[in-house]
Formats: sequence, C-alpha cells, structure tokens
Amino acid sequence: MFKSPLSLFSNKLRREPAKLMKERWIADFSKPERSCFDIKPENSYNAYLEKGSLFLGLKKKNCMAWLETANRVYVNQIINASFQFNSPGGYCASGIMFRIADSGNYYLALVSTKGYFRLDVVNNKVPRPLIGWTEAPGLDEQGANLCIVARGDHFIFMLNGRWIAEAHDASVPGGHLGFALVSYDSEELDAPPQSQSPVLREGCVCQSWLDFISVDSHPVSVETEYIKWSGDVEISAESRLRLAESFAALDRFDAAYEQILKAWRQRENAARSVTATLTEIRTRAELIFAARMASMIGQHSAAEEYIDVSLALGEDGAEGLEALAEKAKILSGLNRYGDLADFLPAYIKRLEKESGGGLPSLYALYGHACWNLENYAAAAEAWDKAFKLNGINGLYAANAANACESLGKPKDALRLRVAAGKCFLEQKDFEELGALVPKLITAAKSNREAHALVGKWAYYTGDFDLAKTELAIADKEPPKSRKKTEKKPAAASAKKEPQPSKTSGVKKPAVKPKPKTKPKAKAKTTRKLDKKIIPV
Repeated sequence: MFKSPLSLFSNKLRREPAKLMKERWIADFSKPERSCFDIKPENSYNAYLEKGSLFLGLKKKNCMAWLETANRVYVNQIINASFQFNSPGGYCASGIMFRIADSGNYYLALVSTKGYFRLDVVNNKVPRPLIGWTEAPGLDEQGANLCIVARGDHFIFMLNGRWIAEAHDASVPGGHLGFALVSYDSEELDAPPQSQSPVLREGCVCQSWLDFISVDSHPVSVETEYIKWSGDVEISAESRLRLAESFAALDRFDAAYEQILKAWRQRENAARSVTATLTEIRTRAELIFAARMASMIGQHSAAEEYIDVSLALGEDGAEGLEALAEKAKILSGLNRYGDLADFLPAYIKRLEKESGGGLPSLYALYGHACWNLENYAAAAEAWDKAFKLNGINGLYAANAANACESLGKPKDALRLRVAAGKCFLEQKDFEELGALVPKLITAAKSNREAHALVGKWAYYTGDFDLAKTELAIADKEPPKSRKKTEKKPAAASAKKEPQPSKTSGVKKPAVKPKPKTKPKAKAKTTRKLDKKIIPV
C-alpha cells in the first residue's frame, strides 16, 4: 500500500455517540464551526480555511495526514468531492476517506500527481490494497472531481465524470468522512518538470485544497445512482480492462477475470447496432490475458477456448509465443500429459530459435509430462536439461534424480540429489533439503558430500546427535587412500614367501637369500626375484 515508513497524523477526534445519518449534506467552508471538520494545525501539517476551501499541507515527506468530520456517520452514500493538490519537485496523492470507524478502520480513495487512482482499506490498523494504482486518463494535472457510490460491500468510483473503478469489501460497515493528503519521497518520482511550479505554503512539501464535498445518504438516491453506474451503458470497455490489469497485479485473479468478461459484454452490446465480428470484440492480447486469469482460478477449459481462438488469429510474434506458453500451462492444468508431451518439443524448438527465455521451466514441464506418462528416460533427460540451464533450481535436479532412480541408475540419482541438496542448503531451504535426507542417508554409503549435507541439515534443524555422526563420517579419509596403505604388507609378504612363476608348469624351490652382511649379493638376489617371482 503506502510506501514505508509512513507516518500517520490525524485530528484524533473525541467523538460523542453519533446516529446513522440519512440526509443530503454539503460542507460549508465559510467558517470553521460550519464545516463539520475538526480543523487545527499540528507540528507535522497545517490546516485552515482559505477562500471557501479547506487547506491541508504536509511539512514532512513520506507521511500522511487527514482531517475528519464529527458526529456524522454514513453507510450507504453518494460522496461528491472536488479538490486540488500539488507537490512541486515531489510526488503526492490526495483523496477522500470514508466509513472511518476509528484511526485503524477506514477506506481511503486516492488520486496522485502522476495521474493514477487507488483504493485501500485499513482494518484493525492493517492496510490492504483493494485497487492498485490504476491509470486515470483525462485527469487534470492538479485537480480532481471524485464521486463515490457506496452501497453495502460494493463501491463504485467516477473521476471527472468517468467511471474509473469498482471494488467489493465488507471490512468496515460504516463511519465518518475525511480529507487526506499523502507525501512520498521526491527521488522516487520520474515526472517531467512543471512549467509553472505553484508556491508552497509555510514550508510544506505538498498541499491540497478541498473545494467542495457533499453526501447524499437517502436510500432512493443511493439506489438510483447505483443502478446507473453498475450497468454497462456509461462505462468504457477500456476502463474495465485497465482495472482488470490492476486486479491482476494484486493477484486478485477472479476480480480481474470478471472485469474482462464485463468489458467484452459491453462491446457485444454496442456491436448489436453495427456490423462487428467476435474478432473485433476480443483482441489477441485480451484473449491471452483472459486465458491466464481463467487458469489462475481453475477454469482451464474456458482458458483453453480463449487460447485456441487467439492462436487461430495467428501464432506470429511475441503474442504468438505468449499464447503457446499459456497453452502449455493449460494442458498441464487439465492433466492432459499426452497432449502436453506432443505439444512441447516443437514449442521449445521455436523458442530456442526466437527467444530463449523461459526454457528451463518448459523443459521441466516436459519432464513432468513424461514422468506422468512413465517415460522415465525422457523425464530424466528433460529435468537434467532444465537444471543445466538453471543451476540454482534444486527441484529440477531432485526430479531428475527420481527419474534416474526409476531407471535403476542409483549413482546418477545420488549425484543429482547431492547437487539438489547443495542448492537447497545455499538457499537455506531446509524443508526441501529435509525431503532429500532419507534418500541421501540410504544411498550415501561412502559419499562424503551426501553425509555432509545430512549433517548440516541435522545441525540447522536441531538434531545435534545426527549432525555429529554424519559430519564425522564426512570428515573421514576417503576409502581409496586406505587401500593404498593396505597393499604394503602384501608386497612385503610376497618377497618373504616367493611363489613359482606362472610361465613354468614345474614348481621350483624358493631362492635362498644371501646373508645380510653382503649387500651386493642382496641386490643381485632382488633382481632375480623381480624376474621370476610374481607377488600375490
């Protein structure tokens, strides 16, 4: 939500119990006592009435302040507000708070100097974005006319007379109104310089004026406005698609998919009066987007339909590759492994020629398909290829090891599990490393790396006895070094008890060595033994 750290300042009203209001109310900014806002400056911000407007200016960057109304509680309501704001050389946003139950429970609708809109809910002091920053075409550089229709858990927003967004949430049932201003760090702004920078007041870093605000909470008025704006007549399909992208960025895939379908329905309704084809109503990019959102919420059959239509429109270019990638994901989601195994090789080959991006995941997906088809050789090869392309993904190596084990190749399986374990240890992913431990213990034997991995995993997970045992085994001298030292007694024994030559079928007596007092004779005897005797 807000850029952290963000200091929050409000007028902190001590409210008396208020009744639910059903009225049409317009703020009067001629005098402070008539405005219904608690207006007083603080160390962090200035607030006062100026020429029929409510002024709010922040003195600090990266913080938020707001002013609240007193003793006016609304649930279902229509809010209309006009405000101006600016932050020369910086970045700020201003907007309306509604359903303020207290300082830790409210909704906040903001418009930024970059020309974007967003909505957040703060529930029990925990902020959560309902609508991410969404482009608002036609927004004035320094001003906005914002209309909010709140009916139950459904909120609809219009900006400068145009539908901009909608959202559903039931976290805060009702409450007061507020006027808010948020300041962000100026170095985070990539906005062009203004030709005529406005003058900042009293050392403020950003400032805003609330020129007008009204509330209509009569049930009939709310219902009439809600019906008007919840239909499709006054809303452009492009606005809904922009909102869908914002929902997708927040991982709200169901809400994004709903907006895409509404956008298409609006185009279909508009096309009834003119000659239009389905192709003109749904573009390739939109079909791919819809397929992705449908897949994310488990509607794989609908997703496949969208992708097939997109591919029928053409497989060329970046959109074609993107559609093919979604096709692969959809076949996997539908568990159609035979179709997936037939589809992927040609797609991978094309991607290698045209792009090269995403190849490790596609090889892994091909390995997954082959594994489910019990084609373990192809699965092992595909996962091994994926790991070679992306050597930090231990799951690829672990899966390749499972396939090698199914092929009866324990040495390859152990090698790959050790490689996977090293990746997990480097990433401190002890859960995945722990899944390998039983296999590593069973197959390790004299593999010091496998024992070391088990020992380190045991140490980090608190099993110090196992860690001590495994690390001790890992530190032992390799078996090959011990074998070399064991051959020496055997060679010495061969010299003491010489055996007959294999070239003769007759046993010959052992050569009697010369006394040690004659070193030259000893050297001669040794040469004879080298020629005739083969040590055991």
